[in-house]
Amino acid sequence: MTRAHAKTLALIVGVLLVPLILVGCARNEDSGETRIFEIENTEEVFGKKDEDHVTVRKHYMILNPPEDLTELKELVEKYGKEHPVEGEIGAAAGKTRFFHMYFYRESDDLPRDWQPDEGYLSTDRMEHHKNDLIAAVDWSDADPQKEYSSYEKSKEGKIVKRMRFVEDQLVE
Repeated sequence: MTRAHAKTLALIVGVLLVPLILVGCARNEDSGETRIFEIENTEEVFGKKDEDHVTVRKHYMILNPPEDLTELKELVEKYGKEHPVEGEIGAAAGKTRFFHMYFYRESDDLPRDWQPDEGYLSTDRMEHHKNDLIAAVDWSDADPQKEYSSYEKSKEGKIVKRMRFVEDQLVE
């Protein structure tokens, strides 16, 4: 094979491979769709044996959340109906369960693949990421009426606007 043929072959391979690589990279990027998933290894269920209640906390990530706070509340409400937590969490007979579902936005500090870290010199837990908390739902077996909170936050995590709902009623 001559040097000219080798250069031509390298050029053809380069022209064909570069677009394929770029297409592959583009498919791995965020599609822009809103998606919710539970953050693994963050569920908390606690209560003492002699107490009459159990507290359940579940944490979720919302990719590309809606900016409108009413739409955010509706998205969280729909997700809760499609993924009920009451059936997942059993409690000892006679105990009241208190449920808290927390929804976070993706950020540099809380990427989509984040996991808690209980290292010796440093820790990274969900409670360290309140700046990225954008919605919450609270209710119990005793009071099944759900309370929703939706937050618009600055990039630094300061609350710009908050909306609170009891079921479908806006409460100020």
